[in-house]
Amino acid sequence: MSFDAAACIGCGACVAACPNASAMLFVSAKVSHLALLPQGQPESKRRAMNMVHQMDEEGFGMCSNVTACEAECPKGISVENIARLNREYIGASFTSVK
Repeated sequence: MSFDAAACIGCGACVAACPNASAMLFVSAKVSHLALLPQGQPESKRRAMNMVHQMDEEGFGMCSNVTACEAECPKGISVENIARLNREYIGASFTSVK
């Protein structure tokens, strides 16, 4: 699963296809790629918090489960990564990670 998420090339097709201009598929692919590897564990909570914060700062919308992003992704990145991002983010929000 980590290597599937790592296939993201950052092309932006997912953002363009999303009615909310959500970058969650792209962000979640990056978070998932590293969160699933043992080497990525020490920073996993901070990474999720920082990447979602930056996504919000840039003005991207939130996912509303339309799944147009997955359909348009040339690398076949799954929306399952968005669920993982949400789990990582929620878990991190219960700790004092900055």
